[in-house]
Amino acid sequence: MKILIASHGYPSSVSRLAGSFVHNQVRFLQAHCDIRCVSPTPWFPLPGFGRWSAYGGTSRREVMDGIDVARPRYVTLPRRVLLAHVWRSYLRALIRAAGDGGEDVIHAHYAYPDGLAAVHYARRRGGIPVVITVHGHDIKDLAAGREDWRRVVTQALEGATTVIAVSEELAELVRQLGIAADKVRVIHNGVDGEVFKPTGSETGREGKRRLLYVGRFDVAKGLKVLLAAAARLRAGGRDLQLTFVGGGATGTAEPFQREAHRLGVADIADFIDEVPWSEMPAVMSAADLLVLPSFSEGLPLVLVEAMACGLPLVATRCGGPIEVVEEMVGRLVEVGDEVDLERGIAHVLDHYDSYDRDAIRRRALERFDYRRIAERIHSVYENAMS
Repeated sequence: MKILIASHGYPSSVSRLAGSFVHNQVRFLQAHCDIRCVSPTPWFPLPGFGRWSAYGGTSRREVMDGIDVARPRYVTLPRRVLLAHVWRSYLRALIRAAGDGGEDVIHAHYAYPDGLAAVHYARRRGGIPVVITVHGHDIKDLAAGREDWRRVVTQALEGATTVIAVSEELAELVRQLGIAADKVRVIHNGVDGEVFKPTGSETGREGKRRLLYVGRFDVAKGLKVLLAAAARLRAGGRDLQLTFVGGGATGTAEPFQREAHRLGVADIADFIDEVPWSEMPAVMSAADLLVLPSFSEGLPLVLVEAMACGLPLVATRCGGPIEVVEEMVGRLVEVGDEVDLERGIAHVLDHYDSYDRDAIRRRALERFDYRRIAERIHSVYENAMS
């Protein structure tokens, strides 16, 4: 069975963490099928547009873990100008890079622009099956936005043979767009338990508590809410250290560093640029607690990876985290509520000994091991071809 993966999100020299979940899923799918990847890379020809200009520096082709990854450029426009038409440029890039490789199935990550372009590519190939995985932004933001955005997302999903949603919430939102329930499957993001595991970097757990955030430096990730909660915790006598890992081409720490100064917590808040994926288990193992204060999420892989390292969690009730954070794992709090976030963190720290790090890891592997996830996706491919 030959599979073509299409995803604009894929690790690169510009952003080592972007789309890492796609690459790692593909690594495990290699045990079941012959795979190649095309990652059309958004590009804007003028300097001074941050990551849009930086993307032009990515290599056009490379082999990652034995996987051939092509990165043709497609012209896009910053700030969502003419967003509903970007898929046409993406499609041309996909055709240039993929040609006619004789694939049996095309699997696109994100409904737009990847999914819609994949549907049109498949039609040019005589109607090969199309599987689209929706991850959150495409459904919760684009499809909920302007009417023309909703239309192109819906067209993609209608043209797919099967739609994979990474959470139950996303599956329900897909069905609300009018997509037949029998073609929607829920398959969570996975974790490689051989990579994400306790590293032995844990030190004594007495005294200062180490809180970790991993993700984009973005207001929508709730970082200002976390800083405000940390200020409240500190005022209440808590001895904390906060580490924020993110940045790179995806954002800047500067506005959050200013906020930390304003709140009087700059001396306990460290902002670190992107950490290589291979080093993340050590970063997680050295923390006491992972906090994800996002306003909206699909199925955040960082929660699953932290669990595999044995880390308790505090996350907001913003979609996918509800399906990950069980009582034995940590605490859920309200979105955008610094007081509730303070309470949630305090609760986990006050009951820290009741969180069994070994049991948390076992639960992560029971539910999210990539080997099981890959088997389920392979069965989707087989059914799509039948």
